[in-house]
Amino acid sequence: MSEDHLPERYCHDCKQEFDDSFELVDHLLEDDEEFDPYYVLPNGYKLMMGSFLRYIHGYADEPEKIRNLAQSAYITLFAAEFEYDGVGELVEDMVVSQAMSGLDSELEKLLRTNEEDSGE
Repeated sequence: MSEDHLPERYCHDCKQEFDDSFELVDHLLEDDEEFDPYYVLPNGYKLMMGSFLRYIHGYADEPEKIRNLAQSAYITLFAAEFEYDGVGELVEDMVVSQAMSGLDSELEKLLRTNEEDSGE
């Protein structure tokens, strides 16, 4: 993306700027609303594009994690398109690894917060 065109991060209603577009969208949604667009694959599986993009954005400073996730998503899309046996296991592996990685980052945030609160 060029310097001339930055992603939207500004709420024109309340005049608040956010750190990223994801925070802006979260701000624009009602409390009980969720936005996670998806792409339906030929076999009926859904690639949750919103979650995928948020995940990649969260690891912008960790290119190896992004490379692995991109490759996993790509091979899963290939397997789904060509109806390979085992596509369910690929999807399951991706979901589990994302959940575990998300859990790791949440635990890390919690530990950081606890350390800051205790003055360590």
